[in-house]
Amino acid sequence: MNTIIAPSKLDDKSCDELKGKLLDDSFYDTLITEDCDCFREDGTILFKLRKNFVSRAQADVGFFAFKNLAKATHARGAAAGPIDQNSTFWKKRKVIKLNKPGGWSAHYVNVSGSKSGMKIQNEVASNIVGYWSETKTLGLNMPCRLSHYSRQQFLKVEDGNPYIQAISNSYKRLHPELYHQQMDQAMLQPDMLVGDTPFSTITINRNFRTAVHKDAGDYGFGNLSVLEYGHYHGGYFILPKYRIAIDMRHGDHLCVDVHEYHANTALYETEEDKLLNDELPDIYNDNLSVGVLGLNDRKYTRISLVCYLRGALKNCEMELDPELLKPLPVANTKNTIFFVNKAENSENRNKFLPTNWSRCPTHQDALHRMTKHQLKNVIIIDDVCELIKNVPPSTKFTEKDGITILNVPEEGKKGISLCRTKSEVLAYYVPDWQTAQKLLDRQVVNKYKINPPVFSHPLSI
Repeated sequence: MNTIIAPSKLDDKSCDELKGKLLDDSFYDTLITEDCDCFREDGTILFKLRKNFVSRAQADVGFFAFKNLAKATHARGAAAGPIDQNSTFWKKRKVIKLNKPGGWSAHYVNVSGSKSGMKIQNEVASNIVGYWSETKTLGLNMPCRLSHYSRQQFLKVEDGNPYIQAISNSYKRLHPELYHQQMDQAMLQPDMLVGDTPFSTITINRNFRTAVHKDAGDYGFGNLSVLEYGHYHGGYFILPKYRIAIDMRHGDHLCVDVHEYHANTALYETEEDKLLNDELPDIYNDNLSVGVLGLNDRKYTRISLVCYLRGALKNCEMELDPELLKPLPVANTKNTIFFVNKAENSENRNKFLPTNWSRCPTHQDALHRMTKHQLKNVIIIDDVCELIKNVPPSTKFTEKDGITILNVPEEGKKGISLCRTKSEVLAYYVPDWQTAQKLLDRQVVNKYKINPPVFSHPLSI
């Protein structure tokens, strides 16, 4: 591991002048590609980088948990970069006034001729999950709350908790003093934390090349990680004041003072990258006409996670509205699918499953999540099974008190009937959380089978 001292190479005024600008490779002298501890000249920590701090398999699990959570927004401030009025997004809007020449924020007139009531920035794929402090905007006073997207997509957010926990554990090892200070601060609002971590909030970015900015409103250091799909170059994390760039790749962790100015270099494909990416299956269905920066029909994906503690959460009223801290009920019109996959098994054999699936480490964990969130219409599938045919809607399963086994081939009539086989149950439909609780309590429940089965039994593979 390298240990380096980073002298300042730009004064504060020069750094301020870079705010909102995009940086290229000319803005760094040193590129960090290995584990590194970096200190300022006064001995304080600037950053610590750990490459591959988790296994490839664990990083893959993190990617599939987070890959769809970065949604389009036009509210990322200076980080969104200078407004290009010839871009797809801005061609649909007429800029009235930029915040400054070459700036990143503007009032506009839309196609209907109405003037915007607020300034907006470039459209980028970036989203906040977790908890948010009181916000006053457009005459509204939003209370402390679980972010709207987290309330809607809590199962997917929850899938990613083990990866966020791994980042937290690494933070504790790398900067124990600040970790414990942050944890003490976090425990002022223990109901507004992501799992057992000192983080309340996570910003998730997809193919987002940030312009020069500082993070604000957070306590402690930023804890960043990158998750990837496909092949690309660039995307270096730059600290322009120190002329240092960091190459963060799949499963890396960067513990860094994000109150220093920082940015990213451009993401790009080499010819070799493009040839490799052209062989990849499509995992997104983006509407490119919206003009979200960074998507542009690219096959590769770079997801960056920024984990932090909102400093203002400590000011939240102690009597918080519990309804604003809870997920919204899951619609029961479709099946929710729990895919039981241990981190050691990186191969997603059920890649053709519908999009509404969530990953669990064990069958017991899946059942616990059913009871915790009072879910209905859940299918639990072990990763040793292969999908044979389309999963039927819940209305096709029995409404009787019991589970319907989906992986056991048996001689007999088609449809649903009592199951008398002693074969291992590895794929099954659970109608409601009460039945899940009975299974957890080891109570006897009726077992039915569907013939022909939806999933293969491992013995038949």
